[in-house]
Amino acid sequence: MEDEKDIQPGYIQFKWKLPNMILIAGDGRNVGKTTFARNIIRHLSEKAEITAIKTSPHFHKLSEDLDIIHWNSDYVVAEEKGRSRKDSSLLLQAGAKRVFFIMAKQEYLEEAFSLISGMLDHHIIIAESGGLNELIEPAVFFFVRNKQESVKKEQYLKFNPYMVTNSDQGFDFEVSKLDVRNKQITINID
Repeated sequence: MEDEKDIQPGYIQFKWKLPNMILIAGDGRNVGKTTFARNIIRHLSEKAEITAIKTSPHFHKLSEDLDIIHWNSDYVVAEEKGRSRKDSSLLLQAGAKRVFFIMAKQEYLEEAFSLISGMLDHHIIIAESGGLNELIEPAVFFFVRNKQESVKKEQYLKFNPYMVTNSDQGFDFEVSKLDVRNKQITINID
């Protein structure tokens, strides 16, 4: 007999289920993903140790502040160590104990993430990534968008994210609703 999961329309098969992860994607560049991630890190770092992950499908020149974990022509995995204006460094400055930076096209993201997955078990994970949503079922998946614009990246909506709107007044989600219990993320709904 077929497994019920296999016959449900729209069912997504994830590689990992991580109840200690908050995943953040966005509707493009400069919508506030890193700022929102930093707000969450500042809030939750008072309650638990945070590991942050930043992924990019684009390859950038690497700074000297990165400790290279793995580098090949398909992907790069590094740990952020410095203080700069780079997004990965800003996550570190917000209070994350460790920050991993992954540069990989989608077809290599699973392999790249698997290199650090064993280092993530005991921390709360805040991941800013436009690709991990296809591999990981997190505790919470946020999708950040600008208030003035309609959603451009509709492919994320099939993952049922919490929609977070960034406007001149800030974000419409209060990070104080997030909590950590037994190394899992919870949302306090009033």
